Amino acid sequence: MAMRETGRIASRARPVYRLHFPICTAPEGSKERGVRNIKPRCNEGSIRWRNPNGGLRVQLHAGYTSDFRACFAVDATNIAVKVSQEFVINSDNQISSHRSSYLHAVAITTNRTKEICIPSSSSYPSVLLYLETERLQHQSGVQKVTFHYVMEPIRSNRLLYNPMEEECRPCDPRELVRAYCSSDFVVTGKMTAVTHLDDLDRTKMDVEVTRVIRQKGQLFTYFREDQSLRGSMVAPRHCGVEYGVGDFLFTGYLRLGHMAISCSPYLSEWRQVLTAALADGTMECEVD
Repeated sequence: MAMRETGRIASRARPVYRLHFPICTAPEGSKERGVRNIKPRCNEGSIRWRNPNGGLRVQLHAGYTSDFRACFAVDATNIAVKVSQEFVINSDNQISSHRSSYLHAVAITTNRTKEICIPSSSSYPSVLLYLETERLQHQSGVQKVTFHYVMEPIRSNRLLYNPMEEECRPCDPRELVRAYCSSDFVVTGKMTAVTHLDDLDRTKMDVEVTRVIRQKGQLFTYFREDQSLRGSMVAPRHCGVEYGVGDFLFTGYLRLGHMAISCSPYLSEWRQVLTAALADGTMECEVD
């Protein structure tokens, strides 16, 4: 996804096995204390929990005939959140039949967790997660928790790792064309800042957009000061993205509430690839 050369921030296009699913939002939690059970109907989405009180039990079960993995990240605002995986144990004997469970902590945050992926199995066809909150002392403001998730089919052992963690290298022409035609966002613009977020294993890149070719929803926003269109994207920290001067084509996809970089060549390089693809008939979509 990135090269350590200054300004070179290209990667492979979105993996072909990543399926497109509608994004949905589950209803917000109740202000009353207790445990709320939620079973999302979508394979990808966000659960927003305002004024959290008590616990939130999330059952992730995808409609696949094979095993899947559930990847998630949690954003916390003005509150601490502990995320645990719940394991249910069934006990069947001639005398009684009962269920018991235990929790295994996987993350604690007062900001945002790393991306965490948990595979399903024949023993545990659903991934059960339990979120509990703790008030912070001397903290004011609205308290809320956002749980981002995505469920992905596991078709081979290769898919057990995060698709964002693929080898950091420039996209080849074919991958650039595919990224241009299928990404959730395609824009041109310049870098304004690059920040390494070691606690998240991510690098955040702030950009000023000069042209929006395509975006899924309103991903980029205007700043009142200069009416410029801006946004932030992320890349794996180990890719070594550095600040670069020049005009770029930025492409990528939405993942767990963040815009993840896919292919991002210099704009001059993309124009050469585009010209060649139009000439030899390998362009996969219309060009605006």
